[in-house]
Amino acid sequence: MREFLWDAEAGIDGGTGTGETVPGPIETAAVSGDAAAVVTPGGVVSALGTWAGAVTGLRSAEAEAAADALPHAAVVGPFSGERAAWGEHLERAAAHYGSAVTWELYDDRGETETARQIAEAVVAEGRHTLVIGHFNSSGARAALPVYRAAGLPILLPLATTPDLLADSAGTILRWCPDDRAQAADLLAAVRAAGHTRIAVVHDGTGYGERLAGLVREPRVTPAAHPALPSGAVVSDGSGPATGAVAVPAGLMGAPEAAGAPPGSGLDVLDLLDTGDDAGDGACDDAGDGAGGPDAGVAARITALVVCGTHVGAARIGREWRAAGFAGAFYFTDDCAVDEFAALLAEPTGRGPAHVARMRGGPETHVDAAFAAATAALTEDPGRTGRTLLAAVRAHADRGFTARGEPEAGSVGWDLVPVPAAPRTAAPGHGRGRAYDVIIVGAGVVGAATASVLARHGARVALVAPMDGSRDHATAMSGGLVRSYEPDPYLRGLALRSHQLAWGPAALAPGPYGFMTTGSLVLCGDADLEQARKGVAELNGAGVPAELLAPEEIGARFPGLAVDGVTAAVWEPEAGYADPPRTARAYRDRALAHGARLLPALVRELVAPPGADRVRVLLEPGGPVEARAIVLAAGGGTGDIAGHRLSGADAGRTKTIRYGFFHHPATAGLPTVVDLVTGVWGRPQLSGEAAGGYMAGRPVDEWDVPLGGDDTLTDEHVAYIRQGAAVRWPWLADPAARFLAGRQGVDLYTPHSRPHLGRSHPGSRVVLATGWSGAGFKTAPAAAELAAAEALEVLTGL
Repeated sequence: MREFLWDAEAGIDGGTGTGETVPGPIETAAVSGDAAAVVTPGGVVSALGTWAGAVTGLRSAEAEAAADALPHAAVVGPFSGERAAWGEHLERAAAHYGSAVTWELYDDRGETETARQIAEAVVAEGRHTLVIGHFNSSGARAALPVYRAAGLPILLPLATTPDLLADSAGTILRWCPDDRAQAADLLAAVRAAGHTRIAVVHDGTGYGERLAGLVREPRVTPAAHPALPSGAVVSDGSGPATGAVAVPAGLMGAPEAAGAPPGSGLDVLDLLDTGDDAGDGACDDAGDGAGGPDAGVAARITALVVCGTHVGAARIGREWRAAGFAGAFYFTDDCAVDEFAALLAEPTGRGPAHVARMRGGPETHVDAAFAAATAALTEDPGRTGRTLLAAVRAHADRGFTARGEPEAGSVGWDLVPVPAAPRTAAPGHGRGRAYDVIIVGAGVVGAATASVLARHGARVALVAPMDGSRDHATAMSGGLVRSYEPDPYLRGLALRSHQLAWGPAALAPGPYGFMTTGSLVLCGDADLEQARKGVAELNGAGVPAELLAPEEIGARFPGLAVDGVTAAVWEPEAGYADPPRTARAYRDRALAHGARLLPALVRELVAPPGADRVRVLLEPGGPVEARAIVLAAGGGTGDIAGHRLSGADAGRTKTIRYGFFHHPATAGLPTVVDLVTGVWGRPQLSGEAAGGYMAGRPVDEWDVPLGGDDTLTDEHVAYIRQGAAVRWPWLADPAARFLAGRQGVDLYTPHSRPHLGRSHPGSRVVLATGWSGAGFKTAPAAAELAAAEALEVLTGL
């Protein structure tokens, strides 16, 4: 695929042997359904075929259309990061129940702020009938008010925080027991096992600290001893647990004696009194907390209750065993995942280890929520809001209170032994740790690339801010679509894009809002040779085109002046499409095929030479790993550190500006691109400024910050009128009313060709950026090429 990488630094020999920087010709061939592949000397088709051959269920265009007609629902959970083992429950259920509902997966990575951003994105998109998730309670608490305000039904199969539904307003159903019941059942099991010296520790997370507090709530302090301190124990999450233990006053003295520095205010571990003489001689030294649990403490307690995430709890368990603790472990429910035993690495011959698990297992509750939602939507796909939630209740395998909690007795907790770690990982084990491909940027190129990769079975994350901002070029693009380009390389991409999207597949208005207006590319003397070649190529590819003389142009389109024009390439089937709608269509298609959406900014790529993973640093959030990265960040490319195009090497950002005008002389005008003066325009047939004509003029504003705006100043409008009136004289008429305008930012490369292909030979970073204003119409083919490169990385070709 190096033949198709436009390298602004070195250029490419297109096979001429002359060293010219001209990419080779693009040929095409169809593979399964609409998943056509570009055939190149590098063997792209074989890469696509190798991957697709290992994946079953590739959908045809008809199957995709049928899937688009299904009701859509959002599934939110941790599909990457430390909690990804829990997200696998949601993934499996979404795959199992995918025939009647299009489940779209959103990766909140178990992070509160990301969860809130996802809720806002889901509501703003306005197409989801309900939401299943979030998994973690802190994320659910942040997201629920957003959903509630929109009246969107929520099913919570795994979020266990008590009182989470206090303000549910009848829009939420929780399928699992809560943590108050978990704490009571866990402590009852510890006491039933005969333990009299019990300590409680947490991993420093908010989740662990909250659970540790709940475990202490049910105890009854014997009258013989004063009440215990109320603090939890703790590691702050950045190092080993302190191992400090607080015992009843009078036995150990002040908190400082239990390992807390004087005046620090540090809460310490509780020793829970469960017998008449439990405190007698319990501990004579709690240690200083600097090097993990104190050996004396570890030797005297008989049971340790560990509250926290499965990763943090496993770390604490290992530390306590290393300190000599031989008693019984009791872990809270986040540890009820397959990988916990391997993380804990519990040696044989020590005390037993138990974990709290939702009765029947967490998978049971996830499956029940999906089953009821699927049944309700299958029965009536048009149901929404409270009507839908009532139908879900009717199909559920359990009863719910008026608030939406499971009825008493229908759910509960069990304490089960931690299973032995498997000798080998099961197929798919740990799969949630890394993606196959992370695509940075959710504009039309990124979204289309995600669609191709997800359709071929790759595990894809589409990463971009989902805050409603319109920083990406797609949001402000004019959407001009044609197959002719004077540059042979871009012409090849445009022709392939016609086959994939803009030709017969784009029945107006179609999924992309495509409108057939015809297209004229006005040429000067210097453009004539390529115009003749291009017309021959278009007709040879089945795209009608002809070369018109100036007098013929003027006769057909009287509202257009042809001064200085030598000829024009006329494409009667060209026109324009709706760029945001197109990007949305590709993104929805990607999500329907299992891609995950991860709302965040990417700050850096970490791709050490020879590594089998690339790390992406997110904000908010942290690192996410993938086997390959597609960098489709447009004007934001240079702001992302850690790759070849970091900084100015990516190219330069430039302002794009155009306005919509109304005048009778615009009747019958087609889409126009003028290579002589640089102006461009098209009719606006519907929507905003319908009945007007869009006119744009290049502006010499470089190195501008990202952003988009729907307002133009009087000076902006006058500038457009003055320059574009050379081609559309009616713009000089005061009666030509200005209707609306837009301005955005695009990334221009030194040679006006995109960075498309591997960042360098052997790299796991694939570039798909720097379109210099030509990106929208060529996006379908560019996405196909970028996806093929990423698949080559995955298959090791």
